[in-house]
Amino acid sequence: MSNFLEEIDKYLDNIMTREERRAFEERVDNDSTLAEELKLQKDMRTVYDDNDWIEGDKTALKNDEAKQLRNFFASDEAKSLKASITEVMDNNRLNSGNKRFYFLGIAASIIVLMTISIFVFSESDYNDLYADNIALEEIPSMITRGEEENELINNAQTLFENKKYREASDVFSKYHNSDVDTIDPLSYIYKGVAHLELNEFDKALGQFGLLEQTHTLQSKKADWYRAMVYLKQEEKEKLRQILLQITSDSTNYNFERAKALLEDI
Repeated sequence: MSNFLEEIDKYLDNIMTREERRAFEERVDNDSTLAEELKLQKDMRTVYDDNDWIEGDKTALKNDEAKQLRNFFASDEAKSLKASITEVMDNNRLNSGNKRFYFLGIAASIIVLMTISIFVFSESDYNDLYADNIALEEIPSMITRGEEENELINNAQTLFENKKYREASDVFSKYHNSDVDTIDPLSYIYKGVAHLELNEFDKALGQFGLLEQTHTLQSKKADWYRAMVYLKQEEKEKLRQILLQITSDSTNYNFERAKALLEDI
């Protein structure tokens, strides 16, 4: 085992000659124990790397789950865990044979469990927080009975309440492009939330931007609905910043709810 580790270190440090590398790689192809140890050493070097902890698969790092994982690895909690693992590993580097392999296995297992917990539990937590805070039933009604000119609004809200968000968004667009003298600011909330429910985050933010520009009582809700976008996106830092903005003034819309959410994330 000790010879394995010395050879693996040389291989990973790229200090073997071309002939030595070729011979070593042939041994890896034919020796499952050596191949397993090489993979484990590569994984653990990724853990130790202070510059880029998980820069393994570049394509995998582009999706939303990987973003969440990178954000976690940048957190104080992850750094503390990493330091603890590194300390254990450093204390056992001088030991040889199966004991060192044993500790490597423990450390690698911790990383695997940590990754699984992030993907499973953290994602579930964010989904639950979004469901608890979006409060669709609290959006004031736009429906006005008996006024023919409000037919588009009535149809759009009915579609929204039936969770037909794509159709509702289309009808709200017709309303916004109609000849009404003044756009009801609530329509920007409804259309923005429809986009949010469809995971069309940029379009949702666009509607909440228009809401803010109305400078009405409803416009004060724009920051809260932006927070809902970041919550559903699991953009923790952006979410935290806008919640801090909301909680900076007790007169802001959903001040108390923002305080509670800030504590939960």
